[in-house]
Amino acid sequence: MPSFFCLPMACSRQIDVLDRSQSNLQSVPHDIDRFRGLEELLLAMNNIKDLPKQVFRLHRLRILDVSDNELAVLPPEIGNLTLLNELNLNRNAITDIPEQLKNCKQLINLNLNGNPFTRLPESICECTSIVTLSLNDTTLTALPANLGELVNLRVLEARENHLRMVPSSIVNLHHLEELDLGQNDIEELPRDFGKMTNLRELFIDMNGLMQLPDSISDCKKLDLLDVSENQIQVLPHEIGNMESLSDLNISQNVIQELPTSIGRLRKLTMLKADRNSIHTLTPEIGKCESLTELYLTNNLLSDIPTSIGDLKKLTTLNVDRNQLTDLPDTIGGCHQLSVLSARQNSLIELPMSIGKCENLTVLDVAANKLSNLPFTINVLYKLQALWLSENQTQSILKLTQERDNRTGIKVLTCYLLPQYNAALDGNGDNEDRSGSNAANRSFLGGPKVHFHDQDSTLEEDKIQLGQFERHNTPHPKNPKIKKSSIDGHVIPHDTEPQPRQFSLNHQKSSTSSFVGSSSMNSINVADDIRFIDSSFSNGKPENARSPDSASEARNSISNLSLSASNPNMKKIVIRRDSSGILGLTFAGGTENGPAPGSKGDVGLFVTKITAGSAAEKYGLREGDKLIRVNDRNVVNASQVDAMSAINSSSDLVELVVLRRTPSPVPRKELMFGGSSQQLTASSSTGSSSPEAQISATETFIGGGSLTNYGQTILT
Repeated sequence: MPSFFCLPMACSRQIDVLDRSQSNLQSVPHDIDRFRGLEELLLAMNNIKDLPKQVFRLHRLRILDVSDNELAVLPPEIGNLTLLNELNLNRNAITDIPEQLKNCKQLINLNLNGNPFTRLPESICECTSIVTLSLNDTTLTALPANLGELVNLRVLEARENHLRMVPSSIVNLHHLEELDLGQNDIEELPRDFGKMTNLRELFIDMNGLMQLPDSISDCKKLDLLDVSENQIQVLPHEIGNMESLSDLNISQNVIQELPTSIGRLRKLTMLKADRNSIHTLTPEIGKCESLTELYLTNNLLSDIPTSIGDLKKLTTLNVDRNQLTDLPDTIGGCHQLSVLSARQNSLIELPMSIGKCENLTVLDVAANKLSNLPFTINVLYKLQALWLSENQTQSILKLTQERDNRTGIKVLTCYLLPQYNAALDGNGDNEDRSGSNAANRSFLGGPKVHFHDQDSTLEEDKIQLGQFERHNTPHPKNPKIKKSSIDGHVIPHDTEPQPRQFSLNHQKSSTSSFVGSSSMNSINVADDIRFIDSSFSNGKPENARSPDSASEARNSISNLSLSASNPNMKKIVIRRDSSGILGLTFAGGTENGPAPGSKGDVGLFVTKITAGSAAEKYGLREGDKLIRVNDRNVVNASQVDAMSAINSSSDLVELVVLRRTPSPVPRKELMFGGSSQQLTASSSTGSSSPEAQISATETFIGGGSLTNYGQTILT
């Protein structure tokens, strides 16, 4: 086998460093020992299965890196390398560490990560020069009892093993600065743990700890403490003594309250206390003057102390899934607040002072009990996302002004207010769905959007026909549309294309926008509708204006022909005039999602008939499928094509529809008092997904164009 060094023999003896990493080596050449002065041998990321004895004749070797290979055995001859400072055996298949390793007295860095050995010999602790010891991802069940003899140890990593206890001698590691014991089975730490006064980082997450020793408060240099995902019930009362602590993670425990001494943590910048059982937040939290991020999600908080306003550097506050009924007025003192998330609580109103949070970028108050928003929301000029509902399709809503009937104060509202929180169904907080509270309920419709790291609370099954309710909206999970990060996690929306919607009315053409939809074209249409059906005894409904006799005769003959071929096929004749309105809405089409109740049919379906309109008087029904418009086949047409066909005739408009009995698109009128307009929602159980099952239309208070989820509205 030729030498892989490719160097003349005369020069080879002068080599100090040999790097053959990622060289696809299958073995180490047996003549390697001729490089007697070699100090560094780097063989990482090859396919080496064993180390020949010649390697251990390189007595001047200081660094040996054979990481990412296929070694199954570390030869006992490793003890011959007495000058070795660094040994990297990371990610091999070594099952046993030889006792002879203790002869490497000058060893400083020892990396044994990713090897399946179960025992680390106690003799390793004779290598008292070790500064960094890495034992992550092995099958260790115990650390050496005499671990404390490694008096120079500064970094100890033993993450993702099967450790059940920590040797008491560990407290003698007075120089230890970083300790990672995460993802083990440890249930207790030594009582005098606080003797490690130089400790700066401690990871003990994902274990079985019931409590932390009180002495841990003596670790005054501790900067980062992660005890998340344990069973801790109470934090040490004097945790405030850890004056250097800046990052504290106590998530996923069973902690009921934070000690008052936490207010002494003046350098604390991040506190993660989510998924606990905290029922009261100590007012001392306001003294953590450096706090920038505070996470209290999934607790039992019923209020937030007024001292929260003292956190002048706070940028992120997350109190989702608690029992809050209000936020303190002092929240306006958090001038640096960028993300405020309080979804799935019981908030009745937001304080006016929220307008002082001039840097607010994301405000998430979905799934609460808000009836309106404070008028000061208008001054939050940096706001990029306002979440009010689980079915919200855009991050920013168009808000309108009105007066609060109770206080007379000017407030902001939109089609997602007042809120109805479906998550409260089991708590008895919601009224009878068919009773007087129906006016305060909304619809399920449009694409669903969710957080990437949170469970959905929406029950998407067994929605009864004619019942409509508003559900909460978390941040969306799909990052493909909106790539910018707003609140520390991306706030994009589902990639379902939002269908275009159009409104046809008797006014001049105009273009306007609506929350959750594309721009909308208003087209001149003033119609008189005529329904001619062989089922009518006199050929026309009551109060209908008759067309000329020739047209009526043609229509009657045409309907008889349609009825003969398909009894559910009906014909509609529309005569235009300058004042009539049509009063129907159709959805679907090839460029939009299937209409409600269409069972995946991409055709155009009538989804709403306005009460008292010509469409209702002359017998048009919800659920009718458009087949032909003015002799143009619209079975596989888009909404734009259908409108073009409707406008192609200046006098009469002929529609052929396919009728299904009973109608698959029942509707329910939800009326608001005062000057507000009508909200009409429709649902069906025949769709394949919740997104296709329910849709709705709504008109803004004070008039304006009508548009929503993929429907064309003719008014």
